[in-house]
Amino acid sequence: MGLSPKEMSVLTSIREAGRTRKEVARDVGAPPPELTRLLKSLESKGLVTVRKSGISSTVALSDLKHATLLRRTLNEFSHMKLERILSLASLDVLSSLAASPGSNRDALASSAGVSPRTLQTTLKKLMELGVVRKRSRGVYEISNRFDLIVDFARELDEYSNQRMAREFSPDAQIVWQRGRDFIVRTKRDEEDADFELTAFSLFEDYGSPLFVDQHYYYHPVGGWRRTVDEVLLQSLLIRPRTARENTAILMLWERNRLGRDIDRLRSGAKRYGLENELSAIVAYFEDPEKNRRSGFPRISELREKLRGGSR
Repeated sequence: MGLSPKEMSVLTSIREAGRTRKEVARDVGAPPPELTRLLKSLESKGLVTVRKSGISSTVALSDLKHATLLRRTLNEFSHMKLERILSLASLDVLSSLAASPGSNRDALASSAGVSPRTLQTTLKKLMELGVVRKRSRGVYEISNRFDLIVDFARELDEYSNQRMAREFSPDAQIVWQRGRDFIVRTKRDEEDADFELTAFSLFEDYGSPLFVDQHYYYHPVGGWRRTVDEVLLQSLLIRPRTARENTAILMLWERNRLGRDIDRLRSGAKRYGLENELSAIVAYFEDPEKNRRSGFPRISELREKLRGGSR
């Protein structure tokens, strides 16, 4: 859920207190039809409220957490042209850095959903403004004095994710999220262009069926390749897990011989912050008795299920 420069101009206009539509239109130079579109978009993002008072309407920032954080940001950095910072690709990049500080360019381009060329231009601008800094080893982060922007970006993403999840399915629950990427659990049983089946919902495709009465869907930013590696890793993002689900994960591992290319899996695990989860599985198969963590089956039970194709 991004913001356009014109939307940011509207938000800047009303940062202090409510203003009439006529005043806002004058401030941002928007004719009535365009202002109506802008206000509807901002209302859908939970940022503004429009209240009628007689024949006129008053526009104000909402009382939701992300709008409150935006008000503080607009006031604290009123000397800066925030329309250049909190809109379009700049907001996309800041959102990604808020979710994953210390990202390199490849990770940023993927998580922000922007092209390498756009990323280069955006980072240059944000660094010139002092909002983003580059650290050693080619990783980037938002400068400490802009922590308010970090908080705003995170809260805006969470609000946006919840809204998109409910639009996908009224009973959808977000079980994991990072920035604008998230996984939902729902009884809905069909994908759409923005939500793809993942985790336990795809185990049957890889020889480890697990019958559940709900489905898991992934909403990615940018492209996503649905491979057995990704299915495994995203199942590890589901917490808490039952013993039955852990057993299915171990069966998936064995039936697809995922331990053969552990370096590839470790690279994927690092992207999701799953290094410890992956290490626990590796350790289990190295010494099932000594390294059996809580919720894992005994190796004899797992082998019996693997032999019998138990579901």
